[in-house]
Amino acid sequence: MKAKMYLTKEMFTSQKRVLIESGEFRASAFTYSSGVCALEVSGERCAYILLPFNGQQVWRFQVDGEEMTMRSMFEEPEDTQDFESTYGAFLIHCGLTAMGNPSEEDPHPLHGELPLAHYQSAWIETGEDEEGAFIRTGGSYLYRNALETAYVYSPTLRLNAGGTELIARDTIENRRSQPFPFMYMSHINWRPFEGARFVYGAPADKEHIEVFREDWGDAISAEDAKRLDDYTLELMEDPTKADVICKETQVYDPELCLCIRYVPDENGWAHSMQLRPDGKACYVAFDTAYLPTGVRWMARTGEEDSCGFCLPNTGNHKGRAYAIAHDLRKILGPHETIELKYNIAVLDPEDAKKRAAEIEKKWN
Repeated sequence: MKAKMYLTKEMFTSQKRVLIESGEFRASAFTYSSGVCALEVSGERCAYILLPFNGQQVWRFQVDGEEMTMRSMFEEPEDTQDFESTYGAFLIHCGLTAMGNPSEEDPHPLHGELPLAHYQSAWIETGEDEEGAFIRTGGSYLYRNALETAYVYSPTLRLNAGGTELIARDTIENRRSQPFPFMYMSHINWRPFEGARFVYGAPADKEHIEVFREDWGDAISAEDAKRLDDYTLELMEDPTKADVICKETQVYDPELCLCIRYVPDENGWAHSMQLRPDGKACYVAFDTAYLPTGVRWMARTGEEDSCGFCLPNTGNHKGRAYAIAHDLRKILGPHETIELKYNIAVLDPEDAKKRAAEIEKKWN
């Protein structure tokens, strides 16, 4: 049996209001002081805050009361269309007509139109199936550009009873009678844990790991640019120097990106984790059918502290022109619908140890 509730903005006020209670699950609606609508979803061990009408961003993610989201300057989301003026969410959908960094020759919104898209519909669902009791959230965003592009993007998140895993299943429907070349990235921003080790399903060689050397211009001081460039050159020679998080020896100010070409398992899925010193792990797994790579994005400044150790991706973060030139976009056929699949979890020590051993046995 399932029960589904469609959300309207009138349901959200400054006073938190419970919309659904079912078994261990609860969903409550409220607005931040900025006016942004928020949906707090919780189970026995796991809780997240969804912005149902603002990009369907997951603003916060907690497991067993521990915050997993990156540290940023933004305690709450702002109602804006400027990506960098409200940056601090746990999960941000990026794409689809463009993604990554724009340039003077290739102007487009930073990470595309999805991050701050105004969703036309949003919903909550509770129920029980062969996998047990669950709560699921989702919504749909219709994008139309006359004579060029029309699509519907519909992300969903499922939390199972007693679980610590967010199961993401996102559909893209091409509404036009010509092919739609698209780009996508799930920008998952974990909090870094000092001394944690990255475990990833790919050989640690230059064929599978590409480190990007950036030109910062006058965005940062010449001294900081040299420090970052020197460290980038080190990683280009030996990317394993970044495999254990160490703020004293690594340089991620303001940020550094590399791209991993994952080797999928027998089911076509790729696996990556931040294995913490306490034995727990932050874990991302994704279906490589449309998301063959994972960008690792690190930002450790005086104000930001983020470990995007695996951002499932159609290509990389270098922008639309780069993706076109290097044939990194995926093609959706006329009136075709596809599903992007990825899972986000915090693993308990026993499960983390087992999965890390499986990854390392196969690929490292």
